[in-house]
Formats: sequence, C-alpha cells, structure tokens
Amino acid sequence: MERGALRAMIPASRPIARAAFCAAAALLSPLPAAARGPDFDFPAAVAGFARGPRTDYESRAPGLGTSVAYTNGRWKADIYVYDGGVGNIPDGPSSPPVTGQLTQAAADIGTAVAQGIYRGAVQVPGSAGARLACRGFTIDHPALGPTESLLCLTGLRGKFVKFRLSGPAAKPLPKAEAERFMTDWLDRQ
Repeated sequence: MERGALRAMIPASRPIARAAFCAAAALLSPLPAAARGPDFDFPAAVAGFARGPRTDYESRAPGLGTSVAYTNGRWKADIYVYDGGVGNIPDGPSSPPVTGQLTQAAADIGTAVAQGIYRGAVQVPGSAGARLACRGFTIDHPALGPTESLLCLTGLRGKFVKFRLSGPAAKPLPKAEAERFMTDWLDRQ
C-alpha cells in the first residue's frame, strides 16, 4: 500500500492510530525474497536458477518454516525449510523423520488428486542419493497440463529441507541439472 494512501485513510490528528495501521499493513504485505532465512542462505542465483519470492509460514503456523522459490525460465524450484514440530531431525536423507516426511509429501500429492486439485498423478521411479531422498511424479495439472515434479528431502541442522522442482512434461529437466541445483544450494549452507 502506498504511503499516501495510508495517510488518506487515517486522519493526521490520530498519529497513534496511523502508526498502528502502518505496522499492521507492513505485517500483511508479501515478504520480498530475503538473502537469508533462519539459519539458511538463499543466494540470489543457484545453478542457473534465479531467486524469487520468500514465504514465511512459521509466523502463521509454527513448524511450517519458510520457502523460497527459484526459476530458470522453464522450471520452478521451491525450497522449504521447516521442522514440522519434530525435534531432533538428523542430517541426511535416511533417518525415520526424513523418510516419514517424504512419504507424507507423496501422500499429499495423492490427496490433491482426490480433492480435484490435480487431475491425476503417477509416481515415476526416483533415486535416493547420499544427500537426498527423492521421488518423481508426473502430475496432470488443470492449469498447466502434464507436469513433471521432482520431490527431494533431507535433514540439515535440525530442519527438514524439501526441494520441489516442477515444469512441463514436454521439456523435462535433465537429472544432472536438477541435481546440480539441489547440491549447489546444499553446498552453500
């Protein structure tokens, strides 16, 4: 909201009311992408992907953390950093809390199909590496059509780090490019 518009809404004779209204408006404004989230770095660019907006879920729902979107012109990569209310999240992809989160995230995609958010989703073979546990999906999105989506998770410094890379199925993201984005981001932490 423009500063002049705020002044017009609250009379000049009420400076305390104006200050309170301005503070509330600032809290409700979308957050610009920040270079740092809580304990994590979100660089302006990672492996050819440019940083976009940051969303703070934690202030509205403790445990849900923050996310930052990145794009490379064809694909969108969202990074979510959160604890989900879970204590003692070990580093790496193979602990029960991390594998449980991956199973839950995959089930959430199935729920989105059942609710009509997606027209369909098929899990495709994915691989787990030393740093990330991953699952791939082909999703029939009503607005976007057939979409490839790669979902990867790991634990890092007591948090879950979830990557979701999505783009058109007609132009799949090469596996090496997806891995480079995720490992480059992890290497900067």
